[in-house]
Amino acid sequence: MNTPPTTLLALALSTAIAAPTYAAEASDAPTTLNALQVIATPRGAAVAPTQVVGPNRYIINAADLDGMVTGNNGLAMLKQIPGASYTATDGLGLDISATSLFVRGFRMNEMGITFEGVPLNDSGFLSLTGSSVVNVGVPDGIGAITVSPGGAPVSVFSSSANGGSLEYRLRDLQDTASIRIKQGVGSNRTLVTTVSAQSGQLGEHGPKVLVDLQRVSADKYQGAGTQDFLRGNLKAQQEVAWGDFTVFASDSKAKVWGYNNISFDMIRKLGWKADSFYPDYAWAYYVASPENADKSCGAYTCGELSELIPYDTGQITRDRVASINHRFQITPALSGNVQLYNANSHTQATLTDPTVPSPNGAPFSEQVQTPRVNRLGGMANLQLEVGAHTLTAGFWQEQSKAAARTDWYQQPLLGEGKPLKATGPFDTYGPAFMTDSASAWVTRSRQLYLHDDIALSDTLKLGIGFKAVDFRTEGGGLGDAPDRPVNGALQAKDNFLPHVSLFWSPSDSTDAFIDIANTMNGYRVAQRGNIGYTASAWTISEQEEFDRVAGTLRPEKNWNITVGATRRFDRLTVTGDVFYNDIRNRLLSAAVGTQFAQINTVRLMPKMHVIGGDLGITAEITDRVQFYQGVGVARSYYGSDFVVDDTVYPIKGKAQPGYPQVSLVSDLSAHYGNWRFGATSTSYLRQPFTYENDIRVPTFWQVNTYAAYTLGEGSVLPGLELRLDVSNLFNRNNIGTATIAGSSFNGDYQTLQRSAPRQVMFSTSIAFK
Repeated sequence: MNTPPTTLLALALSTAIAAPTYAAEASDAPTTLNALQVIATPRGAAVAPTQVVGPNRYIINAADLDGMVTGNNGLAMLKQIPGASYTATDGLGLDISATSLFVRGFRMNEMGITFEGVPLNDSGFLSLTGSSVVNVGVPDGIGAITVSPGGAPVSVFSSSANGGSLEYRLRDLQDTASIRIKQGVGSNRTLVTTVSAQSGQLGEHGPKVLVDLQRVSADKYQGAGTQDFLRGNLKAQQEVAWGDFTVFASDSKAKVWGYNNISFDMIRKLGWKADSFYPDYAWAYYVASPENADKSCGAYTCGELSELIPYDTGQITRDRVASINHRFQITPALSGNVQLYNANSHTQATLTDPTVPSPNGAPFSEQVQTPRVNRLGGMANLQLEVGAHTLTAGFWQEQSKAAARTDWYQQPLLGEGKPLKATGPFDTYGPAFMTDSASAWVTRSRQLYLHDDIALSDTLKLGIGFKAVDFRTEGGGLGDAPDRPVNGALQAKDNFLPHVSLFWSPSDSTDAFIDIANTMNGYRVAQRGNIGYTASAWTISEQEEFDRVAGTLRPEKNWNITVGATRRFDRLTVTGDVFYNDIRNRLLSAAVGTQFAQINTVRLMPKMHVIGGDLGITAEITDRVQFYQGVGVARSYYGSDFVVDDTVYPIKGKAQPGYPQVSLVSDLSAHYGNWRFGATSTSYLRQPFTYENDIRVPTFWQVNTYAAYTLGEGSVLPGLELRLDVSNLFNRNNIGTATIAGSSFNGDYQTLQRSAPRQVMFSTSIAFK
């Protein structure tokens, strides 16, 4: 059974005037969250992995997720949320280009994501306005995630909060010093080393400090190449008489050999291991040589094969985030916080390109896309408690500067030097000989909100508020060349986006809510030829087309309505909801061309709808055995066809590609003495592959298991944990991420990657206090 979690005995309204808590993270002590009092008790109903803490608002405590493999990323923790679908190509989700999360029809880059209060904005691959949550913080150090799967609260600051929100927090700072060391060894020479330490209270009035460090190294499970990831975070808090100061810093550096995108035709003809040619440079050289284009290279001619499989592919990323937060208490009823932050991300995404030969005569070159973004921002929040009212207000402003370009570097002639590697250096044989799509943007984001939680009675709370947003981006292609990428300005602005909720808690065992939210996204930014699924007006090929389309564009807005309830019995918890999303002015991007020279066709979808429901049942079968079953069902509909010039693509009534319409998660866990066991089954069904839904992705089904033993007090090393994890127990051939390079209108397209075959990891961990 999972580590005993915090049990929700009651969700009662806080009506007394009292100083707000300064422990925002989940803990065993009562914590005020949105004027709802969450009370911990050692016994009660079986507790679901996601616990209700407000209207359409849930919390995931990391201690409740015993099935998580050490080293996995922060998105993998969300796969047990009903209605969510998470997939990754590699076993630990290190390759952000092939990591995917959908929640109620929204991708992760369409959700408002914060980490220790810092807005991450667009969290997609090659983002030019945000940072990927995969590259922020050490996942093993995350203490809690607060999830709003429909409409994000007005207090969540983000320029990409159309599809709800994810708020990540590190563990609580403790009063006593401690250190925890984990070491994992697994398949494909996987090594995961994690060190987590807390200083405790330093001196009588000194600060508390938390540090997490993690090093992950793993070979690819097919082909060659190594994935190296080094990440760390620091959190220090100094209490003062009127509040506290908190410093947060995160740094990560990754060098990842990636997996090649595949298509259904490639699977049929080449099998599941159609990966890159690396490190066989001679064979890649032969296949890509023009004189061999019409020769047979197996199932394809050499010319065809060279356009499907590169010599190598990969990425280098560096992400840094730093913030300082001051929480203060002005009066017993008035409190607030001020936070300043800086975040920057730098990526080099690489691919050996046979369509651009090297000047020396080598049949290919190394294509390197280089987006970088630097963000500086700050926010202020105030909370006032007056009688039955809890008033909150806040303001956020951010400026980001981004740049991107694509460079081509020379590869050596066969036998005349070592070939370039996917993780650099790239200028071994000179600087870039060609540069394209050089672009730069400035984005200014601003948000103001006001919200009031009104205790109508002891059991009923009304939440009412609004936010005003203003997101403006200007820039694009640099220079005056005829083929310069498009340049222009787009603004998304609305002074009144309302959010209303009603939360009813008639007893300690029952909660019900209705939540209605109106949200707006800023325009997404991507460079021309972007490798990915981001729909951006700046990927349009011609300036005249951009100018024409820009005049018709409207910011994407979403109305989300969710009705849900939770019922806690003695050994059973049932949580369910139904929801409806009315999405207006969504920008769609259909991908054509090869992965070496992708072309995006961008059009506005005036109306789109998503309707569905989620159900989660947690049963405490015995005192030692617990079972969880989650079911999510959702159906999206495009409101009109996609029209390009005189061609009409019939997608009206079709479902969104990449998002499964049914998700099933089953989890069985048990404990006996010092032993813990668990098994999780995850299935995603009816996943469209194209806009016209003429092809579907085969059903994804994966079973993960674990067994752990903790040495008792009488042993040589009391507290030492020995653990064995097996992922993809039945070694199924699954499609992992299905829309890496976007989606086509219809037919097959090279935008798939498989998920990892069976992976085994043995780990040990021990804590000292």
